[in-house]
Amino acid sequence: MIPWAKFGALAEGGCESASGGADVAGAAGIYCGKCDYRAHGADIPDSQPTFHESWHRVAELKPRLRAGVHISRQVFRARLWYVVQDQANNCFFRINTAGYGFIGMLDGSRSVRQAWASCNARLGDEAPTQGEVIALLGQLSSHNLLEADVAPDAAAMFDRFKRRRSREMQGRLMNLLFPRIELFDPDAILDHGVFLVGWIFDWAGLLVWLLIIGAAAYVMLSGGPVIGTLITDSTNILRPDNWLLLLLAFIVDKTVHECGHAIACKKFGKRYGTGGEVHVIGIMLLIFTPVPYVDATSAWLLPDKWRRAIVGAAGMWVEFALAAIAAIVWRWSDPGSALHAFSYNLMFIASVATVFFNANPFLRYDGYYILADLLEIPNLFGRAVQFATYLLRRYVFGLKQAVDPTETPGQRCWLLIYLILSGVVRVLVCSGIILLLVANLRRYPELTLLLLIMAIIASATWVLVPVARGAWYPVSSPELLHHRARAVGISAAAVLALATGIGMVPMAHHSRVLGIVRTAHQRGVYARSGGFLKSATPSGTLREPVMAGAVLARLSNPVLQTRLAAARCKLDAVGVKYRKAAIANPVLAQILLRRMAALRTQVRRLSSQLNQLVIRAPVGGVWVNRYGRLHLGAYVRRGDRIGTVVNLSSPLIYAPAGQSHAAQIIRRGAADIELRLPGRPSDHMAAQVVRVYPGSASNLPSAALSYLAGGPFAPRAQSRSPTQSSARFFILVLRPVGHIRLLPGETVVARVRLADQPLGEDFLDTLRRILQSGTGL
Repeated sequence: MIPWAKFGALAEGGCESASGGADVAGAAGIYCGKCDYRAHGADIPDSQPTFHESWHRVAELKPRLRAGVHISRQVFRARLWYVVQDQANNCFFRINTAGYGFIGMLDGSRSVRQAWASCNARLGDEAPTQGEVIALLGQLSSHNLLEADVAPDAAAMFDRFKRRRSREMQGRLMNLLFPRIELFDPDAILDHGVFLVGWIFDWAGLLVWLLIIGAAAYVMLSGGPVIGTLITDSTNILRPDNWLLLLLAFIVDKTVHECGHAIACKKFGKRYGTGGEVHVIGIMLLIFTPVPYVDATSAWLLPDKWRRAIVGAAGMWVEFALAAIAAIVWRWSDPGSALHAFSYNLMFIASVATVFFNANPFLRYDGYYILADLLEIPNLFGRAVQFATYLLRRYVFGLKQAVDPTETPGQRCWLLIYLILSGVVRVLVCSGIILLLVANLRRYPELTLLLLIMAIIASATWVLVPVARGAWYPVSSPELLHHRARAVGISAAAVLALATGIGMVPMAHHSRVLGIVRTAHQRGVYARSGGFLKSATPSGTLREPVMAGAVLARLSNPVLQTRLAAARCKLDAVGVKYRKAAIANPVLAQILLRRMAALRTQVRRLSSQLNQLVIRAPVGGVWVNRYGRLHLGAYVRRGDRIGTVVNLSSPLIYAPAGQSHAAQIIRRGAADIELRLPGRPSDHMAAQVVRVYPGSASNLPSAALSYLAGGPFAPRAQSRSPTQSSARFFILVLRPVGHIRLLPGETVVARVRLADQPLGEDFLDTLRRILQSGTGL
């Protein structure tokens, strides 16, 4: 009889888990429901031998599962599986029918040899081989799931405990941004509270949820346009004076989120008889921010995948309702109050952040587990990684004994697609967060420390550790003993090719800036008299330039017309009195004569004002109407600009470029510039750089380039002018080369092709700009 520690040595392999669990691996196919990794494959390969040279060491042992182990049946992808629950550690494992048939015979009275013989007699070719049985028992023993009537090996048990704790610690060190601290067991509280709030996840709860969402949509849309206000408030989300409100909103939102998971798990657990136990509630330091979390892994026992998906979506369910309530409060509260700011932060976190993170199936949050449940592929990301590893080992390194971890051809397709998309999305999300912090460094230098911490951790987690593991595997792995030369050679060639491509091969590089069209020769047209716009010549419809004196717009002013008619009546009346007085009273006649002269002056002035209601072109050129057809009937005050007569033969484009873009254009030169018009993708033309203003500025050439109009520049917080930008920039003056008509005031996207350079050099330039922006250089 051998100590149980020997099983671990005979096993084919284990795994490390970020949550402290590990897969029980082997040919019987057991999976861990708590971690995200699947060890060596579930299927029984036909090429494995039936017998094993170490069989004599375990054949006469009489093991049995520990008393705290609970087993329930589930169906995944039309196949029967058994979920093994370790109630002591709250871990869940999945085992197939063949593995369950063997383990079910281990009752402490049968030996391993007898149990294996019974499996062979009952299952035939589907029975596990001796090597698979040894691996299965070794993995079960390594997780303390087996016991037997042998002298306990305390040292071995303690050693296994230390190895498990070491795996947990490694998982936590790999996840430095998210350490967890357990607080208490909320299961008893949920047993009583689920009767009060469990209705949230019934049809009544769905109706209430829809009413809340509908009320929020009505409030947001019925009070006028809110998009501009939302965008303006979003630019202040990272302001240091908003950090406290953002933190409080984050804690409130995540508390509600985790309560939703716990309540749904308990509700459906009681309904389906699995208990829905939630034994852990604690605090997770999410980037050093304390937020609550609950351990709802008992949802694994739910037999229906849709109920498991509802438990996974319960947090987002209540978050969207919370966001709707916050939106109503934000809309009705005083814009300058703390309640208004807090409700906006809560609305932002519970909606935008939830969609981008929690609902994202490619990050290991709620959306990921929902997708895994609906696809019925547990440990989705871990199995995708292992499938990619299998392809590498089998077809690149030539390891023919590598075991395919997939169960069906359709599963191979899902795993490969998911692995590619998840890798791309994770890099984009992390890069986006870092770039967002970089973009706000000059406005908020307090973000520098957070940026450096995130950059270091992201580099260590996604670059240094994977590269170190990838380099160590072909050198030290025992399974590559007879293929080491090929593995090392292919790995070295891949690294050399990658380094050459990054450091030496020039790549095309472009920079995009948004500009506004202006002309060198233009004449503003102003209203010389106030009135209502009656008609206006549309801009852009004249094939030929307008001639000087051409009618551009007509105004009407009933008050002015009434005053002119009254003045003329008074003039006629005074004229009658003058003619009578000229004979009878010469003195009165002289007074009336002077009054008639004043009335004639008033009539001429009013007539001139009426004539000025017809607006004519002061010079020849192309007419650009400011109002257009939709503004007919609007009142135009005296002095208002109603349009411009321009000479479009020489338009210029003023494009403010951020200091990083301008530095690249000035230092590396613009090899080629292409202009495109928003909304007109088929129209494009070339352009030339006329000059670059040498000093940086903060006053935009047009308000159309501001955030408020959809531009790239944030307005200055304390300024009332929409053209005052919070960031400084250089202004590029471009001259179009082409025959497409550009009207003043139009926005144009300039795509500037810079001199080609390798990706490595480009990365170093970007890193230098980040460091300079962080240090204020």
